[in-house]
Amino acid sequence: MPGQIDKVIKAATKQALAELGTALNSTITFTKKTSGTYNISTGDYFTSDTSFTNLKVPIEFIRAIEDEGREIRQVKVFITPDLINNHQPDLDDEITLSYAGSNVVAKIFDVKTEQGESVYLYTILARF
Repeated sequence: MPGQIDKVIKAATKQALAELGTALNSTITFTKKTSGTYNISTGDYFTSDTSFTNLKVPIEFIRAIEDEGREIRQVKVFITPDLINNHQPDLDDEITLSYAGSNVVAKIFDVKTEQGESVYLYTILARF
């Protein structure tokens, strides 16, 4: 029985977030940063990132704060695992979103994972 409840919650979450993302017309790019390799002889560090583009997800702009004369904005982004190929978001990853007519890169600083027997939602806090 718990497995069936989990499937219902996962499907409902996926549908609700897809509908909200479409209705709010909010689109992001999620970039999964992978650990890189270091070339000792050249001193170069190489990474390969995976980007998931045109994701229609709900975005909540939480607040703007001042930090040493700069304005730092915080956002909350809701993503279902299927949108990012079941990757677990972490603090190295980035989210690109549109703000005031420009694309900005937001740095993730907190990830909350909602799950039963399987993960059904990531609530991500990021700043830019």
